Amino acid sequence: MQKNIIKLNDVKTNNTLALLKLFLHRTEISRIEIAEELSCDNTTVTRAVRELINRKIIIQGTKKEQDHGRPRIMLKLNPEGPAFIGISLESDRINGVITDLRGTILQSERIIFADQLEKKIFLNQAAELSKRLQVQAGERLSGFGVSVFGSFSGDEFTFDKAAALPSLNGFKLLPFFQKHTAAKITVCDLLVGRMAFISRSYPQFNSGTVMLVSCGGGIGSLFAENGRLLFSRNNHGGELGHLISVPGGELCECGRRGCLETVASVKTLIKKCNMRSNKNYDFNEICELFAADDPIVNEEVNSIAAYLGTAISNQLNTCPVDRLIITGRTINLGKKFQQLLTENINNLLFSFVKNHLQIDFIPSDKDNDAAIGAAVLSADLTELLR
Repeated sequence: MQKNIIKLNDVKTNNTLALLKLFLHRTEISRIEIAEELSCDNTTVTRAVRELINRKIIIQGTKKEQDHGRPRIMLKLNPEGPAFIGISLESDRINGVITDLRGTILQSERIIFADQLEKKIFLNQAAELSKRLQVQAGERLSGFGVSVFGSFSGDEFTFDKAAALPSLNGFKLLPFFQKHTAAKITVCDLLVGRMAFISRSYPQFNSGTVMLVSCGGGIGSLFAENGRLLFSRNNHGGELGHLISVPGGELCECGRRGCLETVASVKTLIKKCNMRSNKNYDFNEICELFAADDPIVNEEVNSIAAYLGTAISNQLNTCPVDRLIITGRTINLGKKFQQLLTENINNLLFSFVKNHLQIDFIPSDKDNDAAIGAAVLSADLTELLR
């Protein structure tokens, strides 16, 4: 009978890893608080703290006075410690950030495009931004993450459907970035990047089961359990936006007809409002018109809320969760829309699902969230301790 042997080095690494994870959501913490959080003795804490200080991952901070007893020396992430690059590729912009382990931005840069670019120009911009960020990160660079629109397949992350920039179809993403950096590269879609950002920014979402729905120009969904993201092959989230909502309906950019995105995306809302009113409103103006009870905009927003509510409730009835997070540009329509969508979802939920569900609306930071999420995903904590 084979016995599993627990090695002392494994125990030491696990203790240090558990300590390091505390710093992902805490700006500072004392040794005594660490011992209480991890339910371990002071000797174990001292060893783990020493290990992280020696690796220049954490440093000692200020002394915190106590009502009784000696002041406590606080510990925090080293601002000169490991750094991580995150890049998000979107059809109208490229965002780049350098973050610490917690996902706090140390440097950021973005390139916004007025018009859709040619493939060569778009990729050249991505390569140049990658190089600039690497120079700024220097020897501290410990991970490189990329979040990107569309879907992809294979070990080289080959674009399958890049509807927002069709010229990229068939393009091999991983070799491209490997050519421009020596760091280990993590690739994910934009939805996975945004969920990683939310999980790091809102610790309360890291317990129980969670469903994320992002409603903007595209629509996607993703599940998580106790902070662990559950996504499909190639770090890809669920294609909620391409569930068929109107069989035989309008042609979608993905090549099929009647997808949810053809009836419930921001692009659809702008298109239909402008067509019916014979205007050229942008999304911000439509948000203002909805708040002012414009009849045409009201009708179109109600339609979007109905389609979204149906799609989301169908997902939840199939896979009940503890919390539903809704993000994306659509929620910029305001509280009125959020209440409408919540009612549409709840009206179609089974009672056993609805009675245990909490719904949260989280604003999206289009400029940085997917890039920060990519950086966070690239942070291999175990690798840092080797």
